[in-house]
Amino acid sequence: VSTVFENGLGSRFVQFAAQVHDEEGARRLRARSIQFDPETQRVDVRMARVYRADGRVLEATETYEEQLGEPWYRVYYDTRALVVVFPDLEPGDSVELRYRVDDVAQRNVFADYFGDLHLFAGSEPRQQVEYVLITPASRKFYVNTPKLDKLEQREETQGEKRIQYFTAKNVAAVISEPHMPGVTETVPYLHVSTYENWEKVGRWWWGLVRDQLYADDELKKIVATLKAGAKDERQIAERVYGWVVQNTRYVALEFGIHGFLPYRVPDVVRRGFGDCKDKASLIYTMLREAGVDARLVLVRTDRNGDIGSEPASLSVFDHAIAYVPKLDLYLDGTAEHSGTRELPAGDQGVMVLVVGPDSVELKKTPVLPAESNLRQRKVEIALEEDGSGTLASEEHIAGSDAARYRSNFEAVGTQRERLERELSGAMPGLSLEQHAFTGLDNVESEVTVKYRVKAPQLARPEGNELRLGSSSLNDLVRSLAGSPSRRYPLDLGVPRAYREERSIKGPKGFVVKKPPEGGEVKSRFGSLSVKTEQSGTGVISKTAFELAVKRVEPKDYDEFRKFVERADGLLRQRIAFSKESQ
Repeated sequence: VSTVFENGLGSRFVQFAAQVHDEEGARRLRARSIQFDPETQRVDVRMARVYRADGRVLEATETYEEQLGEPWYRVYYDTRALVVVFPDLEPGDSVELRYRVDDVAQRNVFADYFGDLHLFAGSEPRQQVEYVLITPASRKFYVNTPKLDKLEQREETQGEKRIQYFTAKNVAAVISEPHMPGVTETVPYLHVSTYENWEKVGRWWWGLVRDQLYADDELKKIVATLKAGAKDERQIAERVYGWVVQNTRYVALEFGIHGFLPYRVPDVVRRGFGDCKDKASLIYTMLREAGVDARLVLVRTDRNGDIGSEPASLSVFDHAIAYVPKLDLYLDGTAEHSGTRELPAGDQGVMVLVVGPDSVELKKTPVLPAESNLRQRKVEIALEEDGSGTLASEEHIAGSDAARYRSNFEAVGTQRERLERELSGAMPGLSLEQHAFTGLDNVESEVTVKYRVKAPQLARPEGNELRLGSSSLNDLVRSLAGSPSRRYPLDLGVPRAYREERSIKGPKGFVVKKPPEGGEVKSRFGSLSVKTEQSGTGVISKTAFELAVKRVEPKDYDEFRKFVERADGLLRQRIAFSKESQ
């Protein structure tokens, strides 16, 4: 039950009851967490009981508080959790928890805004879910229509209060699937807001942040240096972005209003760290100082799932980046190993609110084409008679994978160990003889890695033959379409492309049998081609793979899986070397 007052503050009462059916249920229901802000809210636990199957009733007397945050990601909140611990549970027990969280702040730091996002389902089946919204009849509240069968809704007025009821019964559990979308695409939800439209959301947020967006004398000098000699706005944007990711670390101090309010830009520069809002504000301010038109962008990242455009609300966003309209260029200052052409996967194809001094626009970010995430390999293999051999590779990586390489391999002292570990999955027992990286220190360039390994098994001996694949790609069904069917969309990350040229030389005394036929598979989801030809005593094989989509809907999944299965059929073709007869 959410009770809202005229100023947007209020209270929330929750009654939770569940029955334990098995040992897993006993483990999961043993403790319940209540989140609150100790500076502005008060928690009152009204009841915490266990009802034993034999009729006994036990009170839960143990509670403790824990600080919330993600220090491993350098994210810190003032939000805390009061954890209520029930006595040991057994199958047949039932638990009941009632509590109330009241806003006790002197004022609403979000003006008179109220927003809430309530989920009607979870990982367990729910016999009944009821959400009650009590609001002043004098104020307008906007709500979506939850996508839930047989949802009962009713409204009544009692004096100056409006009471809205949303009730659902026998709500099925959400069954988890690999690579499924975020929660608002998989769970029916109720979204409540006092904002009439997105223009008002953007205008309020701009009014909150605009006084933080200024450059002091020190920052003006930095911008002047970066701008000097730049040939165009694109180069200025690259230089500003590069300076921000190199000179500010990601640390999020999400205390109070600073969950939405960036710190002052000069303070971010002076401290050398900031969260997404701080970095976006710094990029924005530096670009504007350099004469480049820019905007701030509120983002709902891919991990949370798409959400309906109504109602307008602050609640839906969890990230902030910058935008250059003239270049249609989004810049994520927290992606410290990505270049300006490498928009992180979580920022692609998602809802954003683009906000500037004079404009507000709700839109979607682009999904970059497959060629923007291109990996190219040139591989030379020399086999020994027992199937062992040497493999020399030169790889060029651009796009989202390039950011991963810069992050994983930037420390020279650990490069060898990490590269061996990465390659060992495909070549167990390998010995890395040589390796070299370029492009790790320049986010605007592709990453190149060259290496040479000796591996105990590059080909499989079968009688008088050695057999090996024509490509490093294999088992696409397992990696892309492992489930026989889907309830929810399949999120593939980002479109990507792969090119490989593999040159294979057999052992002395071995000759190439007829090379595989190769072939090509095409679909609206992508394509794969494999071409193999004899070259002297060896074989040259060329592979080109493109995954053209970011997502596959359940209705299209069977077609997609058949495409991947056909592609795997090509990849299963083997190159064979046979021992010459004496």
